[in-house]
Amino acid sequence: MGTVADLVDAVYADLGPKVQGLVYDYSPVPFSHEPGRFVLPEIIEARGAAEVLVDDWCGRSLYRADPVQRRAAKILNPFVWSYHAEECTVIREDLVQGDVREVRERLLDWTLGRGMTVPLHLPGRGFATLSAFVEGRADMDMLARFALQAFKLQDRISVELRQGRGPLTLREAECLSHTAAGLSAKQIAHELNRSESMVVKHLQAAASKLGARNRSHAVAIATRQGWID
Repeated sequence: MGTVADLVDAVYADLGPKVQGLVYDYSPVPFSHEPGRFVLPEIIEARGAAEVLVDDWCGRSLYRADPVQRRAAKILNPFVWSYHAEECTVIREDLVQGDVREVRERLLDWTLGRGMTVPLHLPGRGFATLSAFVEGRADMDMLARFALQAFKLQDRISVELRQGRGPLTLREAECLSHTAAGLSAKQIAHELNRSESMVVKHLQAAASKLGARNRSHAVAIATRQGWID
């Protein structure tokens, strides 16, 4: 079946040269942009040029202000979007809002201003999205093909999550296992072909879920409870 990361890799590899980057995110609770209710996704897998987003979207909470995420939380249909104000897409009216300015500026600076997103509203009120950043404008045929890939991906990920290790996602358990073997975050990133910041995020999430004081404590708890080998 493969890990969540492997499944996202397969989709990204199949998307073709027009797609600059890909982001999959999943949360077991509904998305909320309200500060008191907002929870970062449990899983964020970024590929290609989109990897640059992760630190700001998580660390600076720009995910909460992202109008694409807000829109996806309210609708069921896949949609095309653009942060170029002259282009008429479903988020155009949101671009004038003050808290969106930093999101828009960063995406345009990174030439990630156009794309398409598939909202994935899950049983048990969970929420996920799959977003592709594209060169030029995505047409309806491209969006339809992408939506089919997104729903197939979520079906496979849902099976994978049900087979996960206790409270940890498979990627979190994998990072903890490498930590237990003595690898640093930088070494784990090299081993998994991921960014160091992504590895740190997984380790922090694992420690938080396990109530651990630090990474070593998280390894000890996870080993004792059988969540890692």
